[in-house]
Amino acid sequence: MLNLEKHPYFEEFIDPATGVKSYILKEKVAKLQLNFYFTEMGLTYDNKYMWFKCIDWPAQNRHLGVMSMDPDNPFIRKFTGASMNSSEPNIIPGTHDALVAIDNSVYRFDVGGNCEKVLEVGSDIIRGRRIDRISTHLSINSDNELMLLDMRIGEKTYIATGNLNTGEVKMIHKFIKNYNHSQFCPTDPKLFLIDQDWEIDPVTGERFDIDQRMWLMDTEGTRLENVLPGNWFRHNNSIICHDFWSKDGYLCWPDLLDSVCEYNIETKEVKGVWNHSICHAHTNERELWVGDDSPYAWDKRPCRVVFFDRESGKEIDIFSALPKPNYKSTSVYHLDPHPAFTPDNKYIISTVTLKNGEVDVAITPVEPLLELCREKGLKVNDECIALTTDTKGGFKI
Repeated sequence: MLNLEKHPYFEEFIDPATGVKSYILKEKVAKLQLNFYFTEMGLTYDNKYMWFKCIDWPAQNRHLGVMSMDPDNPFIRKFTGASMNSSEPNIIPGTHDALVAIDNSVYRFDVGGNCEKVLEVGSDIIRGRRIDRISTHLSINSDNELMLLDMRIGEKTYIATGNLNTGEVKMIHKFIKNYNHSQFCPTDPKLFLIDQDWEIDPVTGERFDIDQRMWLMDTEGTRLENVLPGNWFRHNNSIICHDFWSKDGYLCWPDLLDSVCEYNIETKEVKGVWNHSICHAHTNERELWVGDDSPYAWDKRPCRVVFFDRESGKEIDIFSALPKPNYKSTSVYHLDPHPAFTPDNKYIISTVTLKNGEVDVAITPVEPLLELCREKGLKVNDECIALTTDTKGGFKI
C-alpha cells in the first residue's frame, strides 16, 4: 500500500462537492507533470516508483520523470534525454524500468537514468522518410516478450512487433490509412486491438475522418477483423473512441454520445455498462469504472473525473470541477485527465488542473472512494444503449 499521507511530495485534496479525498503531487521538476496515457500505467507493479511525463513549457516535447513512493526515502528526477513526441511511454511489467520511443529506436530507462537501446527500426523500413512515430503506446504482450510498433512513416502505417529480448522487428502489415493506438490483449499474447484514426493531408490540409474505428489483429498476420462491421463512424450517430482492454480481456470503449460499453471478443456481444457520456474511460475487471467528462467541452465548462460502481449502479465525482489548463492542449501536450486504475486496482491516477489551471498528477485511493460512492453517490439510469441513435453532438475528435 502507498503511504501518501506521510509522503513529503504529496498534499491532500478533498473535493468540495463530493468529499472524495485525493493526493496531489506538489514537488516539481517540470512546469507540467502528467500521468501516463490511460492505457499504460506509470506506477510500477510493486508500487515503489511512479513514472510520469514532464513538459517544460513552451517546449513542444515531453520527457520522462520518476519519483520514489517511499516516504522515508523520497526522490524525484527527470530525464531530458528520455524525450518523446507523439509516442507514449510504458513500464516493463515486473521491473522498475520504463520504455520510451525516440526517433527510430526504443530505449529502456531505469530510475537512476541509465539507459540502453532495446531495438532500432532499420533504414530498409524508413528509407529516408519523415518519422511521425514508431509506436503509439509501446504496448507489451502478456508474455512480456513483444511490444507493438504501429509506425507512421511518411504517410503510411506499418504494423510490426519488436522483441524486447532480441531487438528483432517483425513486419505484420502495411496500411495506406492512419492506424494507431495498437494494444495487446491482456489475456492473449498474440491478439491486439488497432484503431483507424483521422488524418490530415500534408499538401491540401484536408481532414479525412475515420470510417470504422476498431479492428482486431494478431502477431501472425492471420487476422484482420472489424469489431463492429455495421458501425460507420459518425454516420450511425455514434462516436466510438478511446477504446481499451479490461484487465480480464474484454474490449471496452466510451461512446461520446451515450454510454461506456464492453465487448466479448468470443461471443461478439456488445453491452452498455455505464450510461454516461464519457471521453476517456478505464476499468479493473469491469466492476469499477472511471472516466473524464469531458475535456472536449473545456471551453464551455469545467471537466469532471467520475467514478462508477457497477454493483450499486452509483457514480460520484472524484474531481467535480477541473478548470481548463493554462496551456494550449496541443497534440504534443495532451492535457486531458486520462484517469486510470493502477495495476493492483487500489488507486486511480489522473492528470489534474486544480491549482488555477496548472497541471499536476493526482492519486485517489479506491477503497474509501468506493465506500463514499455507495453511500452518497448518484444512481445512474439503468437504460444503457451500446450504439446510440440519439445525437447530442458537440464533440470533435
